[in-house]
Amino acid sequence: MPDAPEYTPRSIYTLEPHADLVTAENGYIPIEAIAERVYGKPYSSLRGCQRDDEHIGNDSVKLYELTSDGDYLQALGDLDGAEIYLGWDSRTGESAFKTGMTELDYWLSIRVADENTPATVEANPPATQDLENAVFEDRFFADRAFSPSLRLVLADLIRRGELPRGDYLFRHWW
Repeated sequence: MPDAPEYTPRSIYTLEPHADLVTAENGYIPIEAIAERVYGKPYSSLRGCQRDDEHIGNDSVKLYELTSDGDYLQALGDLDGAEIYLGWDSRTGESAFKTGMTELDYWLSIRVADENTPATVEANPPATQDLENAVFEDRFFADRAFSPSLRLVLADLIRRGELPRGDYLFRHWW
């Protein structure tokens, strides 16, 4: 892509959600800014990282290894899978799943209300509620509702030519 940034080859790239503090030249990649340019909404959610590792804390460091063909192709396969885990439904005693769309498409369908589109869901819907095309009152609740695995987002951005193939260290703190 002609407007994609140039990256210096490195063994590990560091992803930061704080876009104003990082540059591609120093090996730090502003993941939120790139995601917003590509998808039209920022990827700043720790929730997506917790989908990869439920024990990750708020002050987190997580390595995503997408150097080998196997790691990268596995991540692409997972991204294109058509089953999304929504959570445990205590009423039925079973896990709830959404089929027929990717995690990325599901995430991109969740929006924030504006003057033309009123909110359609409550701020904190049950984990198992299907939120396809849901509209939240504000971005805080929309971001918390669902976010795809960061590993899957990285694979998609590499496939689109937005990021170089490599190992990514995600750092997040609150």
